[in-house]
Amino acid sequence: MDLSDKLALRYFQQDVPSQEKADGSPVSEADLAVEKAMLEVLAAERPRDSVLSEESGADERGKLSVAPRRWILDPIDGTVPFLAGRRAWGTHVALEVDGELRIGVVSRPTEGKRWWARHCSGAYASTADSPLSTVRRVRIPATVTALRRARVGGFLFPGSPVEAIRDRMCWVGESPVSLVADLLEGRVDAVIDEGGHVWDRAPAALLVQEAGGHVDDLRGGRRIDQPWLVYTAHGIARELTGLLKNTVG
Repeated sequence: MDLSDKLALRYFQQDVPSQEKADGSPVSEADLAVEKAMLEVLAAERPRDSVLSEESGADERGKLSVAPRRWILDPIDGTVPFLAGRRAWGTHVALEVDGELRIGVVSRPTEGKRWWARHCSGAYASTADSPLSTVRRVRIPATVTALRRARVGGFLFPGSPVEAIRDRMCWVGESPVSLVADLLEGRVDAVIDEGGHVWDRAPAALLVQEAGGHVDDLRGGRRIDQPWLVYTAHGIARELTGLLKNTVG
């Protein structure tokens, strides 16, 4: 993460060339440079692992079609705010082993902060380049137990069915830094993600679980490749997910 954060910051608030991808989202020279650097590190350090990265897709490196270990990368999560000179961007990294999330890391370089988790070992936060003595355990508070008092943010499509029920909660919209980081730090009580990608969600899902939160795909599980994913503090998990299931169908 040191490499990706420092490299991305070199491009930040510069006139970075970019182009539009097939899905209409932008990809910049910075995205590609950070991805290239990360892939080179993995090729050298973990040559037998497979990789799924936002910009280059799946790289099996000639291995079995389903490798036991897979790295999931989003070199710059938040390319739009990155190009606009805003703070809400960073790098996402996750490791799956036999299809189960084992490691998740989210950085926000402009804040000098990182959050990471390891399966069954908890979630943690620190400032970048900090000594281990400054690392702190992260726990999502569950003090709010009524949805009407819950602070809820989300990434929604225009015309989303969730817009019709936002008055049932304290809707805060999006965040200038990161809604998932806000949940981990207790600044919001839930995050609704409509249509996110696997590389956006993988580290966040593990972080929320390991921090004592609840992750729900509204289909009876917590798969990160489904249309909806909801991260909540446990105090409002049942009420919010029940409402969303009835709303989105």
